[in-house]
Amino acid sequence: MKKGMVELTDDQIKALLRSYLKKILEKDERDRALGGKSWTDEEELDDHVDAMAYLQHDCHRELAFGNYSRATGAVDRLLAEKGIELDRDGLSYKKLCRGMMKVMIDHLEIDMRRSRHDYSLDDLPFPLK
Repeated sequence: MKKGMVELTDDQIKALLRSYLKKILEKDERDRALGGKSWTDEEELDDHVDAMAYLQHDCHRELAFGNYSRATGAVDRLLAEKGIELDRDGLSYKKLCRGMMKVMIDHLEIDMRRSRHDYSLDDLPFPLK
């Protein structure tokens, strides 16, 4: 481990991911309230939900293959925001990236449902799966 780098516990990783998911869901709802996530017709909404479903499928596949590259940007921004330095080759960083992939999948599922005014997943504990 490089000097100045830390390792995170599983509970710390889970707390970081939980706070990240909460933050992006709150931003989504703020956008909805301001009309930023509204569609003019059912077809446009269907296209939006389909695009999210395809992205979610890609995330599932990448997670299964251990490809976390889609998550590294979000992880790096989260760490910078929290003032945490992790070794990108370390176990904590890899666990955080893997967890971020799961958060991305969960976020897409919630967003697809909320786009159709279904808030039934909001009561489930983190992580959703």
